[in-house]
Amino acid sequence: MNTLRYFNLAIAMTVLLDSDTSASEPQDLAHNPFVRPPSEVTMEMRNPVQADGTVAPLDLRATMVGATDRLANVGGRTLRPGDDVQGYKLIQVYEDKAIFLRDGNRLTVYVKPHLVEEDD
Repeated sequence: MNTLRYFNLAIAMTVLLDSDTSASEPQDLAHNPFVRPPSEVTMEMRNPVQADGTVAPLDLRATMVGATDRLANVGGRTLRPGDDVQGYKLIQVYEDKAIFLRDGNRLTVYVKPHLVEEDD
């Protein structure tokens, strides 16, 4: 059994030593495993303001909608749908807005100025 193992090792070493390229020559990879795939991400950053000019109850700083994930930045905290912040539950994230729920009332906060709607 050991003889077969040494024989296979000898063949492998011979193949490695007889190859045309040396270990010091870099090989180009067909695919770089460390390159991230391109992402379809949209990001908006603005201060949320209500239609009357007052500051929105939530500081929605940015939204990010990717191929597999939707995130909202509220007051510097990154949230996913289902997360709670200041008594509001984030229920949906879009490229330009986030929708929250509190006490059965929906609150739509846009990342663009002057567009906050409260649905009763």
